[in-house]
Amino acid sequence: MNKKVPPKIIGDHEKPASDYDSLAKQFEYHGFEIIFGMVFEYTNSGEKLLDLGIGTGLSSFLFKKSGLDIYGLDNSEEMLDICKKKNIARDLKLFDLNENIIPYNDREFHHVIAVGLFHFFNNLEKFFKESHRILKEGGIFSFTVKDSKTRISSELDKEYGIIVYGHSDEYIEELVQKYNFKLQKRLKFFAFKNLSKREYLCFKAYVLMKG
Repeated sequence: MNKKVPPKIIGDHEKPASDYDSLAKQFEYHGFEIIFGMVFEYTNSGEKLLDLGIGTGLSSFLFKKSGLDIYGLDNSEEMLDICKKKNIARDLKLFDLNENIIPYNDREFHHVIAVGLFHFFNNLEKFFKESHRILKEGGIFSFTVKDSKTRISSELDKEYGIIVYGHSDEYIEELVQKYNFKLQKRLKFFAFKNLSKREYLCFKAYVLMKG
């Protein structure tokens, strides 16, 4: 698979995977730590977590330290190679995240996370549907989105020539109800849009429980 998929932080789309971890710090993107802090109370050592768009493993690192078994999917072979060297995940798969079916069994995971991923997708319905399928009863689905005042917004990143999507509370709540999740928590946070740090973006982190 040779598809190139943008890294998960807005503003670094043309940067090599080897720069990803340092760029996360430079952009002051803390979605990884935020999701971990919000989800930690629901975790137990030995539980299985699937990271959608695991990248270099930043979003799963703290979960691994707390004793969870990590599984990861990503479009980028280079990102997965870096993640593999960190010895974070029990299983990593090169997988096109545009596909509708996640390659795992029903009710296989206690947790599914997607950090810094969903602003590259207009329609999030397949992620809700599949996460509900592969989660155990009472399992946790946690993710970040770029916040939007309208239901679904789109913006052309002129520098990199890609569309960045935002999703409103209204849109997320529709999917929560449709796929029988229960909202546990949500939190607004910010990250810089570029290294000049003159512009910032608003994100939201959500924690849902499978009903």
